[in-house]
Amino acid sequence: MFFAAVLGVQLFLYALLFLYYRYHWQRSSSQRRDAEGEPRIFFSIIIPARNEEKNIAACLRSVFKLNYPSHLYEVIVVDDHSSDRTADIVKTFSQVRRIRLSDHISGAANSYKKLAISTGILQSRGDYIVTTDADCDVSPEWLLQFNQCIQSRNAVLIAAPVSIHDQPSLLNKFESLDFMMLQAITAAAVHSGVHSMANGANLCYRKTAFEEVEGFKQIDDIASGDDMLLLQKIAAKYPDNIIYCHSKEATVKTAGAQSVRAFMDQRIRWASKGKYYQSAVFKIILLFVYLFNLSMLVFFIAGFWNSLYMTLFLTAILLKTGIELILLIPASQFYNQRHLLWYFMPLQPLHILYMVIAGTFGNLGKYHWKGRMVR
Repeated sequence: MFFAAVLGVQLFLYALLFLYYRYHWQRSSSQRRDAEGEPRIFFSIIIPARNEEKNIAACLRSVFKLNYPSHLYEVIVVDDHSSDRTADIVKTFSQVRRIRLSDHISGAANSYKKLAISTGILQSRGDYIVTTDADCDVSPEWLLQFNQCIQSRNAVLIAAPVSIHDQPSLLNKFESLDFMMLQAITAAAVHSGVHSMANGANLCYRKTAFEEVEGFKQIDDIASGDDMLLLQKIAAKYPDNIIYCHSKEATVKTAGAQSVRAFMDQRIRWASKGKYYQSAVFKIILLFVYLFNLSMLVFFIAGFWNSLYMTLFLTAILLKTGIELILLIPASQFYNQRHLLWYFMPLQPLHILYMVIAGTFGNLGKYHWKGRMVR
């Protein structure tokens, strides 16, 4: 009975997500070529960077290829105590304002990324803040899409698409599929008014809104959440002005994890902020998703002693795969990654195991991130 209830909630959740996502994807596709509006918004692009010598140059080169008037945006790189050549590389870009985080803080912190972003915002001149990561590449139309959303829809906060660069490794295929699913759920959630998901690699918000909610105050000691938890704070004040920019031209591409350990550390970091969500409904959904995956793992193990449990496991995994494919098919078309669907079914057992591990350790205590031990 318990498993049936968990499975029922999971089916209902994905059915709702499919309806919201499919509708929004079709509507956005038909409206994507609407008039963009004259560029007039001044943006401050803030890029926190820690030991990113391999990525920062490519990131900045993509930013300076933007099809947007150069006098209407600034680029601020906040160097978070890098011990490699990140700072030297940034210096070669004369248009970039570089801020050393070590000049503005003293003592240890639990969320250096939030400190980096807030320090950059304090010194920014833009009407809107745009954040991305130092291992990301942006589209030439990136700011034009945000400019359009702000002018046509009075957006105060804009969540936008992120995808993983294609690589030949199996880890990359696994991460890309997982990320694509998260992006589909994010689009559905924001469109449906459940403002609990966003990604800081592609986020835009009004500077005055950030100041009105006192920035990261009260969430500044939480290791993660510079995106989702900030979204919740701004959505509480501007619930009707949060949108998802469902445009290919607004998509940011990010480097994938270079190892299984790096991938798991990132996902554990993301899972660690689950208990801080304000929405009780969203917390319950996360709990049911965790219990669903945990149940399947238990059934798989128990199936070696009792074939009934193996039958339950196989039934559940087939249902899970079928339902998730309903979301992934339109998402894969949007991101031009339909080839990844061939890996989806074979990787399902690993996905179940990863969900249980990330959900468990994300709520237990400490993990490593960017060479630091984080609480």
